Amino acid sequence: MSSKDEIAKRIENKIEKPMIILSLLIIPVLSVELGIITTNPSYMYLASKIDDLIWLMFLLEYLLLVSLYSNKIEYTRKNWLNVLIIVVSPPVLSPPDLASVRTLRFLRALRFLRILIPFKRGIIPIYEIFTKNSFHHVTFITVLFILISGIIFGQIEHEDIFDGVWWAITTVTTVGYGDLYPHTTYGRIYAISLMLIGIAFASLLTANIASYFVSKDKCDDTKNTIAENELILKKLDELALKIDELDEKITCMKKT
Repeated sequence: MSSKDEIAKRIENKIEKPMIILSLLIIPVLSVELGIITTNPSYMYLASKIDDLIWLMFLLEYLLLVSLYSNKIEYTRKNWLNVLIIVVSPPVLSPPDLASVRTLRFLRALRFLRILIPFKRGIIPIYEIFTKNSFHHVTFITVLFILISGIIFGQIEHEDIFDGVWWAITTVTTVGYGDLYPHTTYGRIYAISLMLIGIAFASLLTANIASYFVSKDKCDDTKNTIAENELILKKLDELALKIDELDEKITCMKKT
């Protein structure tokens, strides 16, 4: 990664939270601007200007980062949602008497797409947690087993299938409301196995989350160590050059 890419990455990390806040701010702003929340015209006008300012901030963010990253196509591809929002919902300059035109209001409404940005950025770590150590396969098998367990419980205890699935979910999550419980011996044996699976699944989920954050911290520490080592090597090279210069000067002085 080049020095410009490192600078761009640091800037992107620093402005990530403010941009997420702006993405969420669009909900009340557009609710006022589009008349979903009834208020006086002055507040609607103010909401419109704040909306345009948010759009401008998204545009500046993209222009700044795309200018810093060396692979501009790759950055644009990864942030396609931001680019789409910038393109489809620009500020529309129109006379006040045309402010309620359906097309213009539709373009404003498209800015609700911005609320997808925090969800998109928040889903990435969740996706990484569930795919780490093939945990998504374990989750699929566990959910499938819960559904099958609910059906079997309903058959054993002569309960409705929906009630059986409800019992399986409350059991595997160790909630245990007590509204349904096995009366037969086979039902209780099956409940014990489901409880153990629930405990194992919760333990695996906790371990995966902890492993994700630990590995992320190690990755950050490794990057910092590499950067520090590169800086030390650079200083050593500069020091070696100065020593060579001094050696040449001393040699010249001896000859003189």
